Amino acid sequence: MTNSMKNKRIVITGPTSGVGREIAMQLAALGAEVILACRDVKLGNKVASEIARRGDTKPVVMQIDTSSQQSIRDFAREFRRRYRRLDVLINNASGNRGTLPKVNSVDGIELTFATNVLGYFLLTQELLPLLKKSAPSRIINVASQYASDLDLDDLQFERRPFESFRAYAQSKACDRLLTWALARRLRGSGVTANAMTPGLITETRLYRNATRELVQRLTQYSGGRTSAQGADTAVWLASNPELEGVSGKFLEDREEQECEFRNKKNEEKLWKICEELANDSSK
Repeated sequence: MTNSMKNKRIVITGPTSGVGREIAMQLAALGAEVILACRDVKLGNKVASEIARRGDTKPVVMQIDTSSQQSIRDFAREFRRRYRRLDVLINNASGNRGTLPKVNSVDGIELTFATNVLGYFLLTQELLPLLKKSAPSRIINVASQYASDLDLDDLQFERRPFESFRAYAQSKACDRLLTWALARRLRGSGVTANAMTPGLITETRLYRNATRELVQRLTQYSGGRTSAQGADTAVWLASNPELEGVSGKFLEDREEQECEFRNKKNEEKLWKICEELANDSSK
């Protein structure tokens, strides 16, 4: 069934390549007004032009660096100035440093955690009043199958030796925890929050710094797929009218998945850590 998204406004981060680009294209094809929230405006404009050439709605490109809290706040401020409604927020922008060494964000936070976890958290908080005002509305967090190495006492690898793919796997576990903590807070608001995994997309730039051996191993483990296939569940979560009110799920291929990381105590601990890091960096 095709679900029309006409008159629906969507923000998606990381829309210039891979799954994010495909999500944006598919939602635009359904009639959605898509806001491409991207770090590289030039690439964003290229994607917007490609969508417009297909005869779909013309997306709006807005600049954001989801590793920078100031950039997130600036984006949200400008978005609220321009718009009075937001129907769907898709947190998709992620970073994976591959074989590169540890580096901190402009806020002094380990870059993978800053982008993949705190970026999701802060952008959601900044846009939440508008999402509530626009309810029924939806939040979709793009997570991953590749989730492990969760250590809530060492999220920034200050004690453990830094390994970029361990940092990435931990960040994707955190995305699930944040989604469930958020869903609890949104009960009764008309806003839903769900996490999904697109599966391993070997064509994405996310693994551009990975060794060939690692990509082959991941592909054997989870099965490679195209960006279009990986985008399907996110598009379905955003557009299917039957999912109104469905919240707090972790899904793959439109099916809810069990998750070893479900733990209310840990979810609340991570939420508090994110609150503290966001508040500290805004002073």
